Amino acid sequence: MLFFLLTTLLIANGGGAQVNEDSCDPSELKTCVDMTPRTPVGLPRTREELDAHCQAYQTGMACMDAWIKRCLPTDGQKLVQQQIGGARALMRFLCTNETALRRDFLKEPTCWALVSPDWSRCVDELQLAVRDISERSHHIVYFNKNTELCCARDAFVACVAMAGRACSAQAGNLLRRMAWVLAQDVAACSAQPRAHCAASLPQIAAPILTALSGALLYPPRL
Repeated sequence: MLFFLLTTLLIANGGGAQVNEDSCDPSELKTCVDMTPRTPVGLPRTREELDAHCQAYQTGMACMDAWIKRCLPTDGQKLVQQQIGGARALMRFLCTNETALRRDFLKEPTCWALVSPDWSRCVDELQLAVRDISERSHHIVYFNKNTELCCARDAFVACVAMAGRACSAQAGNLLRRMAWVLAQDVAACSAQPRAHCAASLPQIAAPILTALSGALLYPPRL
C-alpha cells in the first residue's frame, strides 16, 4: 500500500497528471497513508493476517480513490489507474473469498515466512527505482523513461523469482505470478529483451536484479 500511494504521489507531482484544483495538494495523500491500519511487514501467512492486509488495502484505496476523483482531470485519473492496475488486480484476487489465487496463497504459509524478507527487499528496490525515474521524469524523454521503468519491472520480477527458488516449485510459480500481475502496469513494455537495462538503471544501494504495495505488497512499516 505505501509504495503504491507514493507512486500516485509521484505521478501527481510531475509524472504526467496535473492536479485539477488549487485546493488539491498531492501531499494530502499522506493522510491516506496515515489512516491506513498498520500491518506486519512482509507477506501474510494466515487467513487472519491476509484479511487484515485486505482491510488495510481497502481503507487506503477508498481514501486515495476519493482524492483522485476530486483532484485529477479525466486523463490524469486514467494515468494513475493504469499505473496501479496490477496492484488492484492482485489485491482483488487475494481479497475475494473463494478465488483460486486466494486458496493457493493460503496453502503456502511456510514459503511466505521463508521469502518474506526477500519479497520486501525486492519491493523496496522497485520503489527506489520508480521514485528515481519519476523524480527525473522532466529530464527524460518518454521513450527512455518507459524503457527504464520496463527495466525496473523486469528486475523486480527476476528478484522475486530468485527468492521463490527457496520454496517448492508450486509456491515459487505462484510467487512469480503474483509479481508479474503486480508489476505489469508499471510501464507499457514489449516482450523484447532489454539488453541495455544494466546500463540504464539508476544506481541504488542494492542491485535491482535481486513493483504503486499495497496493504499486502507495500505495507506501512510498524
